[in-house]
Amino acid sequence: MCHKSSYFDNYCRILADARAIAGKNGFDADKVNVLVVTKYARAEQIAQLLSCGGISMIGESRLQDSLEKWNSPLLSGYKVQKFFIGHLQTNKAAKVVDNFDFICSLDSLRLARCIDKEGEKLGRSVSCLVQIKLTDRETQGGLPLKEAGDFIEQVRKGFKHITLRGIMAIAPDTEDKALLKECFKKAAEIFKVYFTKEDYLSLGMSGDYETAVAEGSNLPRIGSAVFK
Repeated sequence: MCHKSSYFDNYCRILADARAIAGKNGFDADKVNVLVVTKYARAEQIAQLLSCGGISMIGESRLQDSLEKWNSPLLSGYKVQKFFIGHLQTNKAAKVVDNFDFICSLDSLRLARCIDKEGEKLGRSVSCLVQIKLTDRETQGGLPLKEAGDFIEQVRKGFKHITLRGIMAIAPDTEDKALLKECFKKAAEIFKVYFTKEDYLSLGMSGDYETAVAEGSNLPRIGSAVFK
């Protein structure tokens, strides 16, 4: 039963806004969705949001916390696609492959080997997004832009239990919209070369999704703006 929820109102407003921006900039508005990031939300908040229906994708980045939340009675009955958006250590690959529908942080051949191996064990292909780095911060995961193309080709040729479904990137922490626009544009250019409109270009978060969608992002990751 759907209880009136400010969270759901926020989600609907952001989705409508993103689709309007996409259409205004020449992109297919119907291809735009919002990946609701639930990593900081309590199970009660998430249940309140999902009870209204219509939300099919969530993003989590902390494995143990997410397993506890989504196996709880409050959330276990909801059927959503789960996207793992955090840094993935190879020793946790098996559990993530087993519990998530998408891995959005594929950024090394070593990790690809682990994911491919787990996919082979399960007899299925694992859907992944390649994470690209748009900053020089050493603490941030992702491949440098200049390495992304070769990496995508290597994964497609070498790992038959991985299906690449797009790109995820995190922008610099800045209010400089011109800089954000340039970063998002570079990621979008790589996406156009290696992926189709049916795939995911996941750029933008609560503070910069408008700029990201204007450059072609069709799956911004929104957490705080939904659960405020």
